[in-house]
Amino acid sequence: MPQPTLVVVTGAGSGIGRSTARLFAEGGAHVIATDIDPDSARETAELITDSGGRATDYRLDVTADADWVRLLTDVQAAQGIPDVLINNAGIGLAGGFLEQPEPAWDKQLAVNIDGVVTGCRHVAPLMVAARRGHIVNISSGMAFAPVPLTAGYNTSKAAVLMFSQCLRGELAPHGVGVSAVCPGVAATHLIDGELTTDIGMDADTFTRIQRLITAFVIEHGPRLGFGPEVIAAGVVRAVRGNRAVLPVRPESWLAYGLSRLAPGTVRWITGQIRPDRLVAASRIAARLIPERTARALEHALTSEPPTIAAAATEFGRAMRARTI
Repeated sequence: MPQPTLVVVTGAGSGIGRSTARLFAEGGAHVIATDIDPDSARETAELITDSGGRATDYRLDVTADADWVRLLTDVQAAQGIPDVLINNAGIGLAGGFLEQPEPAWDKQLAVNIDGVVTGCRHVAPLMVAARRGHIVNISSGMAFAPVPLTAGYNTSKAAVLMFSQCLRGELAPHGVGVSAVCPGVAATHLIDGELTTDIGMDADTFTRIQRLITAFVIEHGPRLGFGPEVIAAGVVRAVRGNRAVLPVRPESWLAYGLSRLAPGTVRWITGQIRPDRLVAASRIAARLIPERTARALEHALTSEPPTIAAAATEFGRAMRARTI
């Protein structure tokens, strides 16, 4: 499609959503940055305007029809009908299905698939009436891989993938494109999602480790090619090329290819990830990794090292110190 001038991004307060919003703004679009956290949406809009771009922020619960009505009423009055909608908002929970509380399952599917459907239900008619536009729904490379401990997440993303392809055929005669972008690993807060299965580690220790790893990955992941801007570039490619399905990053392409060529192999590989094995692995790690090493690692990560090399140096210093 031609260069879009008005782009709506959900979940724009951080990660892939923020990077996507900034990239479209750099291309000249006015970006409507939405998020359920209004402060993070405002921060994204300020980053764009401070760089000379155009952006407006809104609080948006993607599962709430009333929020979509208010948003689109304001946007149409001020800027017109969106050229592009990026349904990016999503959450990640992990844990065995048998141990997962029903509200956790319901919440994940409500945001990840119902939120996408609700956004399309409100925006697609406007695009059809204008006979132009493009919708990008963020699926995942996990949509191709039946991993036992992420049943809710994978199910929601597989549903997004199929819904997008069905909707694409329905809207194509009206001049509206639909793409499903399937990211691989990305340095975002999604890895900070809740774990609902007991893996043999006390909750405080797990939360502390998860928080440290998340902060470290978000800080240094982009240097290793895991930055959300890589996924954002894929989103822009999907719009420009009207791509039906676009895996982004090698691991997503690999899962996509294997799921088509050797689905049985994929099921066997992913089937090795079981709660009992996670528990056993965590207990072995707890025995093999001395408490002193764990404290040194925590110290190194909390010192906010500017580079991975600096983190390694700080870890070495902590290990040599008499007290940590």
